[in-house]
Amino acid sequence: MERMSLTIHGNVQGINLRSMIKVKALELGLTGFVTNNSQGTVTVEAEGEKAKLEEILRWFDTNPGGSRVDQVSDQWREASGEFTDFTIKYA
Repeated sequence: MERMSLTIHGNVQGINLRSMIKVKALELGLTGFVTNNSQGTVTVEAEGEKAKLEEILRWFDTNPGGSRVDQVSDQWREASGEFTDFTIKYA
């Protein structure tokens, strides 16, 4: 199990992307959360099998839901096991 932290830049707010990320993460069996911030980025913290984490990372290349993903910054580390579900955190 691994943990991946993502920061997603581009036209990623106001298009229901957080909900789409949650659906995709649950489909892949990932745990963690998604949130956004006032700087216009979306942040994802996800834990699961490395192949599943890599799959959701590649999914952003498709510009899901009409988003325009300009850049995805990723950081990897060992999973902590702190999550039991995948949720949306509202700022």
